[in-house]
Amino acid sequence: MSNRTGAKRSRRSLIIWIVIIAVAAIFAIRFWQVSRVESFASIRSVQQAQGKPVEVAEAETGGLEVWTALAGTVEGSFQYSIVSTNSIRIVEVAKREGERVRKGDVVIRLEKTAPNPMLHSYNRSRALYEDALRDAERMRNLYEEGAISKQALDKAEVALKVAKTDLDNATESTNLVATHPGVVTTVLAEEGEMASAHSPLVWIARIDTVKIQFEAGSRQAMALEVGQRAVWYSRETGESGEGFVSRLDLAADPSTHLLSGEAVFPNPQRRLIPGLLVSFRVLTAERAEAVKIPVGSLIGSKGDYSVFVVERGGDGKDIARLRKIETGLITSDEAEVLSGVGAGDRVVEFGKTRLFDGDLVKIVHGGGGR
Repeated sequence: MSNRTGAKRSRRSLIIWIVIIAVAAIFAIRFWQVSRVESFASIRSVQQAQGKPVEVAEAETGGLEVWTALAGTVEGSFQYSIVSTNSIRIVEVAKREGERVRKGDVVIRLEKTAPNPMLHSYNRSRALYEDALRDAERMRNLYEEGAISKQALDKAEVALKVAKTDLDNATESTNLVATHPGVVTTVLAEEGEMASAHSPLVWIARIDTVKIQFEAGSRQAMALEVGQRAVWYSRETGESGEGFVSRLDLAADPSTHLLSGEAVFPNPQRRLIPGLLVSFRVLTAERAEAVKIPVGSLIGSKGDYSVFVVERGGDGKDIARLRKIETGLITSDEAEVLSGVGAGDRVVEFGKTRLFDGDLVKIVHGGGGR
């Protein structure tokens, strides 16, 4: 009997505690809701009395530049390859990558005694030249003594010239020389291997001035023109250089839809090395004197823009007015305003998403106004 009575009391106590906890929870939720409403009401009342907080920027007059980013491969302003007309074994690579060469310097020497019927035999040509030289000297002496005719001397002189030409051809076939001054940029041959006929063995380029070959997409290409200023810059070294767009193709590649072109840069310090991929920028548009505002203040897209302009009311309070504007050049940071906003006007840069035309505003950062 006592056990049954104790169980009833325990259940009764549990029910009482559950009721107390539920009532406390209801009061807590109600208190939170009331305080939240009062808090919101308090924020609204403050904003109605003092204005919605905004950050503004003052429209100003100044220069505006639009730069287009590109990238391309560096090449020498003038470059050419050294080739052999025959397949002959390479005896020596006389110049290495990075070395400067003058016109006439031997770059590659090929085997002179190579048994190749297509090759002018150097030894044979040398022997024939020396024989023709001795014969010409003998004929000159005989002519001075009056022993032979002028016709006989002329015949010997012609034979000497022919032999000299053959020797020169044989020498050129085995000594491959630089035809223009420059720097060896690429060596594709090694001593002991066979030189492939008519294939480049060495590339030589002038790199005191270089060109960067690039490809531009549709938006980039429409802004580019020959003669536009171009600037390359190295973030690693802080170095930079200025050049210009020197060429643009008349049509884009039909398969890639990219437009090819090149920009020329002076390279006196030889920082731009042929073969490197280099980023650079092209000045595609500029204004010397433009009314400009931050891009962050624009409302709208695709040229249909408005801004909130903060005006001073008769009571001295600041009012946000929505104005339609006409834009010109737009960069990543600034926009040119052609109409709707003047220099000195205060435009809302941050906080505009909560504004309506005619709202009272409180400037928490930016322009002091007029």
